[in-house]
Amino acid sequence: MSARLGSIGALLVAIGIVAYVIGWDALLWIPRAVMDSLVWLPNALADAFHSAPWAFGIIAVGVVLMLVSRMMERRGK
Repeated sequence: MSARLGSIGALLVAIGIVAYVIGWDALLWIPRAVMDSLVWLPNALADAFHSAPWAFGIIAVGVVLMLVSRMMERRGK
């Protein structure tokens, strides 16, 4: 338990030093960029579905068939 507290303390000191050197705005830009990139994929999928639903459906069926094929191969071994 004390080792864990020491690690957390060291992490907080490191974060404080980095925040002092580069500023909180720059430090908090990293999580914002990560969250934006995580939100990008679902938005891109939704746009793809709305622009060409038939193509998206064919791709989805193909992925499902590949997964079923893989599951059947593993079950057979």
